[in-house]
Amino acid sequence: MKKIFLVIACLGLTSSLFAQNKIEDFTTSKDGVRYKMEKSNPKGRQLKEGDVIVGHFAVYFKDSMAFNNFNQPIQPCFAVTQTHRAFKGDLMDGLPMLHQGEVCMFAFPKDSMTKVQPLPPTLKSGDYVFYRVSVDSITTVEILQKEEAIKAKAEQKLADSLQLTERDRVLNYLKENNWSDINREGIYYHELVAGEGKNADSLDVVTINYTGQLLDGKVFDTSLDSSAKANNMNQPGRKYEPLTFQIGAGQMIKGFEIAAKQMKKGG
Repeated sequence: MKKIFLVIACLGLTSSLFAQNKIEDFTTSKDGVRYKMEKSNPKGRQLKEGDVIVGHFAVYFKDSMAFNNFNQPIQPCFAVTQTHRAFKGDLMDGLPMLHQGEVCMFAFPKDSMTKVQPLPPTLKSGDYVFYRVSVDSITTVEILQKEEAIKAKAEQKLADSLQLTERDRVLNYLKENNWSDINREGIYYHELVAGEGKNADSLDVVTINYTGQLLDGKVFDTSLDSSAKANNMNQPGRKYEPLTFQIGAGQMIKGFEIAAKQMKKGG
C-alpha cells in the first residue's frame, strides 16, 4: 500500500487568502507541539497509533500557500505512526492530540522541517511552516489495506473478463476466416504468401510493408500508398514506404517483432 504520510514538495507558491499566522497565537503542548485549534470536538474519537486521517490539509510558508486540498473531496491524508516521527514536536506528535471533527493549525520550526521536506530559500532560521489539518473521519491502515485488496481484486477480475472477451472475439475471427488457432507467443499467424530462406531472427534488420486493420476489416495504418488511398486515409505529406527496424531492439511493439520472426524473405 502507498504510504499515507505525505512529504510535500513545494512546486510554487500562491498568495494566501488567510490572515497572517502569528506564532504567539499558538499553544505549545508538553511534547513541544505548537498548535492552534480552529474547530474543537473533544467528544469525537481521538486519534491513536495506526489510525489514518481522512480529511483535508494545507501547508503555508509565512503568508503564502504551498499546498491546499480543502476544495477537493476528503481523502486519506496522514497515517498516525511514530515510525514517521522526524523531530520532537513534529506532526506525528501533534496528530494524536486531535479528535474526529476537529480542525487544527500546527506550526513547525523551519530549521526542524528541513529534515522532512525541501523548503524555499525565502524561509529563514526562526521562520515556521504551518500545517492546517481537518479530521473529517478516521480509518486505519488495516482497513485501507483490505479496501485496496478488494479493489485490486475487482479490477483484476474486470481485466481478466475483458481479456477473455477479446480472446473469444479473436478465436471466432480465426474460425470464420479459416485461420489456424495455433499461436506463437500470443500471436496468431496466417501465411498468405510463403517466403524463402531462413526466418527473420533477433538482431536481424528487416524491411517490410504492412497494413494494420481491426477484426472488422477497418484499416488503421499502412505503409502502402495504394492501401491508404483505397481506405481514404492518405495523409498529405506522409511518405508511404517500407518500414525498416531491427528485431529485438525495442523499436516496435513486442507483438510486431514476434510476427516478423515468423516470416521469411518474400513472405
